[in-house]
Amino acid sequence: MVNKRVYHEVREIDQKVFPVAWYAVAWSKDLDKIPIKRRLLGKDLVLYRDRARNVIAMHAYCPHRGADLSLGSCRDGQLVCPYHAWRFDTDGRCIDIPAHPNRPIPAFAHTFTYPVTERAGLVWVYPKANDTGNAAAEIPDLLIFPELDDSKYTAAPYAAIWRAHLTRVIESVIDVAHVPIVHRASIGKKSKEEIQITFEADGEHIHVKNGNGLLHYQFPQQWILTLPNQTRNKIFNYVTFTPIDENKTAIFGLAGRNFAKSVPGMNTIFSRYSAKVLEEDRTIVESQHPRPIPEALRMEAHVPADGPQVRFRQRWYDFLTGDEQKIKLDGLRYDAEYH
Repeated sequence: MVNKRVYHEVREIDQKVFPVAWYAVAWSKDLDKIPIKRRLLGKDLVLYRDRARNVIAMHAYCPHRGADLSLGSCRDGQLVCPYHAWRFDTDGRCIDIPAHPNRPIPAFAHTFTYPVTERAGLVWVYPKANDTGNAAAEIPDLLIFPELDDSKYTAAPYAAIWRAHLTRVIESVIDVAHVPIVHRASIGKKSKEEIQITFEADGEHIHVKNGNGLLHYQFPQQWILTLPNQTRNKIFNYVTFTPIDENKTAIFGLAGRNFAKSVPGMNTIFSRYSAKVLEEDRTIVESQHPRPIPEALRMEAHVPADGPQVRFRQRWYDFLTGDEQKIKLDGLRYDAEYH
């Protein structure tokens, strides 16, 4: 018997639901002695480094009067509020209230942090509050493509923020049919509009062959382009996607190469070109409606060239309707699942 996929009607709440995963929020190089603020899944975080240079990701607002802690300072590896100088340790515990130095610190003075790691020159945050009783074993390892850890490559960074839902942004990088049209002045110069799509999809991965290139998407937030037939000078292009909120997505990219690694200005050339190609997509993706992809395939027209996007939509629908951990853009913390 053939299993029949059953779709529910599109609900407004679905555009506010996202997978629980490691998301990149900043470049490591941008975080030094001064705290910075970033937004992830509708919540503001403050990032800073402790005395050992480890990154701490904390709820951005002081539990006392709601002051923005990113306007504060770091003292001895601890975060100090700019308003009343309440001091917080690396676990989010308040350890000093200057107005009452001899009184016990009440429980409501404490805040909370999130798991954070650094890989590939990026700061990644896992959106589950550290004070919810989760054991460390419940936080999965961050899995990235091996090219990002390969010392043979140097990588030029680039980034963008699009006013678009995460799902529309992801679809844009696995859609090869638009390349000769949208990117005709850059990477699509020699591409033909008539194409035959060759792809494979299994669970968390979609592999799309496009000429000499291989696109590899890993659910829910990573994508890489490689040229497997290259034997000497090798390149890759990597992007990871971060939902800032339901209608805004951050894109962090790395254009890697194993040649001309120390040539002055080469990183700038790779960064600017990659950013240019990315920008060619932005206006079109930001124009799409409905904002997220429809869950029901019948709600938009499809042709054979849309095969990879169809498989992505099926995977996203399985996420929405299945038992995987979910984040709903609502409430103070990330610790409640949505069903």
